[in-house]
Parts: sequence; C-alpha cells; structure tokens
Amino acid sequence: MAAQPPPVPAPPPAPPRGADPDGYDATTTGDRRRQYDGMAALELEPDTYDHPHEEGEETETVGLVLQGGLGGFGNQNNRSSSSSGTAPSRRSKFAASNGGVSALQKLYHTIPERPQSFSVRNLLLLGGLAGLTFLFVDNADVALELITSGVGGQLPDESAGYQFAPHSSSFGGENNLGHPGGAKAAHEGKGVAFQDIIIPVANYGAASKSLNTENIVNSIGHYMHDEHRSPYASHLYDKPKEFLDEQQDRYVKKMDAVRKEWGAWSFEDAKFGVRPLATFDDVDYKDLPNDKLTPGSWQTDEEYVRKFIPEAKALVNRVTEGIYAEYGSPIKKKDGTVLTEEEKAERSRKWGPKIIRDGDDSNKDDPPGIATLSGVAFDGLVRKLLHALITNDEWYAVLGGHSAAAGHGNQFQQNRQITFHHLMEPVFDKLGMRLVSRNMAQGGVGTLQFSLAGKDMYGEADIMEWDSAMTEKGNTVDLWNKQAILSGERVPVILNQFHFEIMAETNGTAMMGNLGTDAEMVPPTDDQEQAKTVPYAARWLNGKEEKYNAICWEPRSDVAPLEQQDAHPASQVSWHPGFRYHQFQGRKVALILLKGLAAALDQWEAGIEADGFPLAEKYWHVGSMYNKIRENLRTHVTTPVAEGDDIRSPCEHSFQFLPRVCRVAMRGYGMWEPRAHNDNDFLNIIEPAPNGYRPSWSEKSYYSGFDVLPFNQAVPDGEVDAHLIAIATTFPAPDLDHDWVEDDHSDTNSTSNNDTPPTRRWLRAATQRAFRHKPRVIDTDAYKTAKKIPPKKSTSRRKASRRLGDGDEVITPGRGWYASGWRNLDDFCDGSAQSTCGRDAHSKCLGVGHNDNHKDVSGNSLSGWLVFTVPKMKEGIILIRMEWWCGKGNELSKDWSEVNDGKTLDDTPYNATLTRHKRILIEKEGREGIKRRQMVERQELQSDDGEVEEMGHRHRQLGKPTPDQLIHKDLKMDVAINGKITKTFDAEEWRKYIGEMSKNCAVWPILDDESMAERDWDEGDEGEPVEVGIRFRIDSQPHQGYCISHVYYA
Repeated sequence: MAAQPPPVPAPPPAPPRGADPDGYDATTTGDRRRQYDGMAALELEPDTYDHPHEEGEETETVGLVLQGGLGGFGNQNNRSSSSSGTAPSRRSKFAASNGGVSALQKLYHTIPERPQSFSVRNLLLLGGLAGLTFLFVDNADVALELITSGVGGQLPDESAGYQFAPHSSSFGGENNLGHPGGAKAAHEGKGVAFQDIIIPVANYGAASKSLNTENIVNSIGHYMHDEHRSPYASHLYDKPKEFLDEQQDRYVKKMDAVRKEWGAWSFEDAKFGVRPLATFDDVDYKDLPNDKLTPGSWQTDEEYVRKFIPEAKALVNRVTEGIYAEYGSPIKKKDGTVLTEEEKAERSRKWGPKIIRDGDDSNKDDPPGIATLSGVAFDGLVRKLLHALITNDEWYAVLGGHSAAAGHGNQFQQNRQITFHHLMEPVFDKLGMRLVSRNMAQGGVGTLQFSLAGKDMYGEADIMEWDSAMTEKGNTVDLWNKQAILSGERVPVILNQFHFEIMAETNGTAMMGNLGTDAEMVPPTDDQEQAKTVPYAARWLNGKEEKYNAICWEPRSDVAPLEQQDAHPASQVSWHPGFRYHQFQGRKVALILLKGLAAALDQWEAGIEADGFPLAEKYWHVGSMYNKIRENLRTHVTTPVAEGDDIRSPCEHSFQFLPRVCRVAMRGYGMWEPRAHNDNDFLNIIEPAPNGYRPSWSEKSYYSGFDVLPFNQAVPDGEVDAHLIAIATTFPAPDLDHDWVEDDHSDTNSTSNNDTPPTRRWLRAATQRAFRHKPRVIDTDAYKTAKKIPPKKSTSRRKASRRLGDGDEVITPGRGWYASGWRNLDDFCDGSAQSTCGRDAHSKCLGVGHNDNHKDVSGNSLSGWLVFTVPKMKEGIILIRMEWWCGKGNELSKDWSEVNDGKTLDDTPYNATLTRHKRILIEKEGREGIKRRQMVERQELQSDDGEVEEMGHRHRQLGKPTPDQLIHKDLKMDVAINGKITKTFDAEEWRKYIGEMSKNCAVWPILDDESMAERDWDEGDEGEPVEVGIRFRIDSQPHQGYCISHVYYA
C-alpha cells in the first residue's frame, strides 16, 4: 500500500496582525509592546515543520553547495507541479540533476585543499556522482559530459530563478503565496523563496550591482501574473470566502475568453528534460562566440529556434494589438471586419514610434506618435534585444525624474514605470528574459544627486528615461546623459528631450530618443455620457474626471493598521497626473519595446537565412557597440586648455571646479531612496568607532510581503486588459490543492488529518512566514573576485591607526554620527515593483508604497571623525553631497561637552553604553525633524508662472535660516585621505559650494588627484581603496549639525 502524504502541520505562532517579528525584539519599549499586545493576535499552534534556511543559520560549505545545487526549481511554475510531495515530475527531476551537476563542478573548487583532506574531497565527489547516477540515470550522459567539459559546461542555475524551459511561463503555481496552494507549498519549504539564491554577476568589472534577492523571489510577480488564480481571490483579503470564490470563478471564465479571442502562448521544447543551457557569464558583456556555445543548448538547436521565433512573434503581436484595443484602435472594427493592410499602416504611422534616419526624409510629415527615436537608437535597441534574447539575460528599464514621474498622488504600483513592468514582465519571461523595471524618480528634486554616482544609484539600464523638467533644467542634465553612457556595464537607449551635443560628441553613435507626451491617437472624452463609449483605459485621459483612484489601504485578513488610514494618498494636486496618464505613458514604452522585439525577431530570421545558423555574432554582440560609443564620448569631451573659443560641453560648464566628472565613469554610495542595490548604501562603507558603533537603523517595516491589489482598481469586466493577454498560455493549471475553510474560532487552527482543509488563519500565517523568510544568498561576486584578485591587507581603523607627521593626532572613527531621514526604516526600496517601502508602524497611508525617502548621516563638532572607505578608486575623484540647512541638532551628542564625550578610544561595546531607549530617542529626533525637512524639501507649490516650486525655496523667503545663521565664521571642515589630513575648508571656502547645481543638490570636492588617473595601472585593475575622514570644528557652536547623504568617486 502506498504511503499516504503526511497531514498538513501547524504553522508557527504568528505575530499580531501586521507586526513583523523581525522588527521588534524583547527589548521593545513598553508603549510599543502594549500597542502590539492590544492587536488581534493569530493564536496558532506551534510549528512542527523545520524550515530549511532560517536567517543566520550556520551551514558547512559542502552542505550549502550540494543543497543549493540539488534543490531544483522544477515543479514551482504553472506547467508542471506536484502538490502531494510524491515523486517529482520529469521537469523537477532534471532540475535536481542539473543542479547537482553544477554543484559538483563548484564543489571541487570550494572544498579547501589542506593536508590529509584528499580522501575526504574525493569521497564527497564520488558519493555525489553515485547519488546522481542512482537518482538520474536517464540523464547520466549529459551530466558526465558537463562535468568533464571545460567550456560552456554549466547547466542553468535554477536557484537564480531561471527554469529549465526558458521559454515557458514561470509565474504562479506554488510560488503564488497569495493563494492556498502557494501557502501550503511554502509551509513545506517549497518555492523560490526557500531556494538558495545565486545572483548572476557580470564579468565586466565596472558593472553596477542591480539585481537583488527580492527581484528574483518576486512574490508580487507570482501573485499578479498567475493566469490560473485571480489576484482578487486571495485569502489575504478581508472578504468572505464566498465572495473570493466568486472572484476566482469570474477570473477563470475571463481567462478562457481571453485565450479564445486573442490566442495564447503554447511553446514547448521537444527535448525538454535533457537540454543544458549555455553560460555567458565568463566573457565581457556576455558576448560568447558561437563556437563556444554549449552543445545541445537551445541556442545551437536550429529546429528549436525556428519553432520559437514564430511563437514569439505571435506573442508580441497579441500584446501590441491588446494595447491598441485598450486605447480605441483595435484591429477589429465595429462591423466585425478587420483592418486592411493600408489601415494598419496608417494606424502604425499615427502611433509610431517615429524612426528618424539620416538621409531619409520619407516620414518627415508623420506625427511624432508615442516617441521619436533616431535610426541609430532603434537599431541599437534591436541589437540589445537580440542579445538579451539569445543570452537569456536581464533587461533593465530605468526612469529618473521628479514627483510627477514618481507618481505622487497615486500608489507606487500605479506609476508609469511599474504599470509598464506589470504588462511587459510576463512577455519578457516567456521570451527567456528577466525584466527589472525601476522608477527612481523623487519629489522636489532633480536627478543630479543620482547621476553623479553613475549607475550605482540607478542600477544598470538597457532603456533609460529622464523626466524631470519641472525641477531640473540646464547643464546638469547633460551629465545625466553622459553618465548613462559612460558608467556601468550597459549603454542604454536614452529617452530624454534634452540631447545637448551628445550626438556630435559620440560621432553620431549615442542611442537617443524622446518619449512623447501627447495623446492625439486616443479618442477624447467629453462628458459622462460620451465617456461610456470610450474604452476604460482611454477614458478621461485628460484628467478632467476620474483622475485618481488610489487608496491608502485595502482591508486585509492578515494585517491591521495601528492608525486610522487616510482615504487616499497626499499630493493629489493639479500638476501630478492620475493613474490613466501613468498607464498610458507606460504603454508607450511597452510599444517601443514591442516594436523593437518584432524587428529583432525579423532580424533573427533574416540573419539565419543570410549567414546560416546559429545567428552570426555580428547581429547580436554588443561589446564593440558599447565600447565605440564610450570611446567617442571620452575623446570628444575634453576641456580645452588653449585660449580661443570656449568649446566646453554644457556639463563641463556646470562642473568648472572638476570637469573630469563629465568624461569618466562615476560611481557612488548614497542614502537617499530609491537605491538600486543596498550594497551601495553609504552606511555600508562607514568605519565603526573603536566601541563598534556606527550609524544604523533599528526600525523595521510594520509588515512584509506584497500589497494586495485594491478592488476599486480592477479593470471592469468586458474591457480589454492587455495584461491578461500577456499572461495567457495554453497550459493547464498546476495540480495544487487550493481548498480552505473560514476560521471556526476554535482553539485550534490547523488540521489533524489530511481530509480537513486548513483555515484562513492557517493560510495567512503560512503566507506571512514565507514573506518574512530570508533566502540564503550565495555570493558569486565574492567567489569570482577571490579567484581573480589576491586578498589585500585590511585597512580597518580598529586594527591600525595612522599618525599625522610628527603630531600626535590619530584619525579615529567617531561615535557621534547618527542616521536619520524622512522615514527611519530599514526597508527595501530599490524602485522596482518588488519594493516594500514606507511601512512605518504609525503611517496613515501604509499602502501608498512610494520609494522616495531622504536619509543621511548627521554630525557636529562633537561627533568626531566620520571615516569611510571608498573602494576601487582609479581616477582620483571624490565628492560629497551635504546639506548645510538640514538644521539638525544631535540627540546623540546633545549632552556632550567634548568630542566623542571624551571616549574616542574607549572600546567598550556600544550596546553596553548606548541603550535601545537612547537609540529610539535619536530616531524620534529624526522623526520630529521630518516636519521641518518636509517643509524645506518635499512639499511643492505651484508658482504664478505655472511651474512647480519647491516648498523649501519659498520657505527660505519666509524666514528659513540663512547661511549666515548656520554657517558660522569659525567653521572648519577637515578632510583626511588615508590617515593624513590633506585639506581644511574654512568657512569662506566651504560657502563657495553651498550653491545648488540642481535643486537640493550641492556638492563639495574632497579629492581631485589627476596623478592617480595617470598611473600605469595593470590591465583589468579596477583601482584601489581609499580611506576618507571628515570632521567639523565650530568652537562657537559645537552642536551645530550638518548632513551628508552621498559620496561620489571615480
């Protein structure tokens, strides 16, 4: 008799509704604990399941590699799943086999070679091979070939989120934590959230970190793109089960209708289960020569490719037509006939994008449509897309701008960049790519605070849009264009209305375009009655009615806000567009990429016909294109030294004190959010004081996981929804058990046998635990670096100190600097759809989700030295962004009368002297300062001339402290480089840099050493670390504080 599956075990004791147990420990203050104790608790039985990877768990290297490799991803998506825990599907078996092979390859290099370890090393390898042979004999030939091959022998890394059928749909199934099947799977430790995460790392040394664990786990994507489970039927809603079941039934019928009317993705691999994937990570830009492609990979299978391309074309066409239909230009006319070829050509001419090619004026009379692109830009876009298609790469879409671009007045998930993402993510997924989209816009400022850091704040970009005209005009925008090209690994297609001289400076090679703002191709809305005849997406696009539908909170069954929630987000003002405008702008970018994808797929077919299979490298390699654009720009942007005409670029005019920032790739660390990767947080490079103290955050988000979709934002039945077209496939729903029952309010909330479905209480607790679970990340970046670069001696100030010449002073990190911001939260705000921001326990708009947040470290004359280490510096450039007007005192040092409270070298662990209560007071001081800073920075008013004016500038006219009041005559700022004071700013020189080059962005040059750039660096050397110290001295006002938020370097 076959063994029965075990009963569903009870989940762990849950926190009060909304309280994240990772956020508050036993030392939480009494008031906070009473608030949580008063909330409706989920009274759950103890957990009987040992979850696989708890945060902080210690595991041997060998176990880590084998477990990560053998874990597999196989049955986690819609196409093949097993809910019973019995034998895995063919897909999941091969996933385990592939992972095991990869693990054994890594294992040989990770077991340390030391005396008397040879037998253990070989025993482990032989044991692993024996296990693979026993479990996966059907794939033994492939496994042995890959283990012994030297080039291209990697099988795909399932733990990084790629499935073994790269052109299937990977969303939903047991990864959808918003539904019972996913919650039950998570309780058993299944799903991507419980896999070891290996984050792909570019071989190109100057690449900016851009991919986070949260982007890979992508719980919101699995919730939103599940074609078989309605996002509005989740057990996380505070709605009756009958209502949610009705939502699910309607969704199933709606998806069936979509498949019938529009078609659906149906591509399958005839050789599924025995196909390896090529690895491209060991060459710059992933430009792998065709003769190095892994034999048997899909890229080498002509039959596969010729079957895939038509399926991909059909998907691209379906989604394109879906967008047209959403905005009143469907292919099917009202009489039931379809557009003729001439009518489709006219529609395409009207919508665009308009491609402008040198020497070709055939379309000069065409309207601009959704966008204009140079021929160079469109051709580059096609090449970049072909590259991503062939390499199964990430594709990064980035937006920089002001509050209107950020989507203020709406919820974050409604902004233009994220609505673009929600539509295009399932398209890119089926085509074998991971789409990462980021809205990096911020209210009340321009873009300079980010562009000075190159792509370290924005992250890598393949298409990059600038929209900050209300808050930033002039020459600093030229720096944005230049750093978009010079920095990071990838050169993006740039959408910006201000090109300056970038085309001439790159000899016509920069990929430039501009996104349109008009909506002439969309039927207008005149009144309420006529609006009924206009498609829902296009209705009231002018914002005269139905402009906003954002809310602050959709009631949930698992989270109860502490505060009464506001009806809607703030900033619903005349100059902030509503949700329909944002979606339309996002659809425009989607159409640009869909047109590029269509052209790329055509090029793929034509290239094969012309030059044979596989597609020749000349069509899809990107490295030479990137290098040519960059070299042209570096050559042309050179500050003239001879007398005569001033031919400096606009950027160089802005940075006359350091023009080199306009022609070198800048990097940076910062504290403002959003920030593409937390590794680039300025706090990470600050050296601790001798007692271990350094600025940090202690407040955590109030709850974890994605926000459920508001019901009032659902597309009405009967309206075209391009997103449903994008997610549709012909594959059946996974075999998952979604049965559950309402809470019975008894003392138990779990089942005692396999016949009784779990309760909602059980499900939401399982979901919340999965949300809070931290997958283990295998740092491949460190692994690669260790193989390439020998370890260097530590420069930690705690291990060594430098004396200054014959003096006695030592540069010792101070203990009086502290971190504060608009929100003092340690949360995840990378600008992506996966971000979870602004969830302060006492927020009155928890669901707004906006990422922009100003944070900094603050210090005064008593704080001591702020010491930080800048890595990989090669050009000899360091600048810092500071605020002279932040107006802060310092709760940490308010009772001090001498530097560091006279404890500069005291190494007593700071937790013994700085109590949690003290830290809360510090952060409270930061919270109380929010009102002051919001008046100065965040609120906006409309001036008489119609332009947006930052509240801060108005406040200065109304009596904000002046520089004379805050910059005292005896101010001195010392700068130390590698332990030696190299410069001291006096008040007069310091004041030279308080002028804002862009709104709310003033920078001070700390180092400008051209001799460093002129060194004879070894090939591939990325520079060297430099330790920097900054100290304020004001004898007359020692408690006067200043704020530092960013450091920029090259």
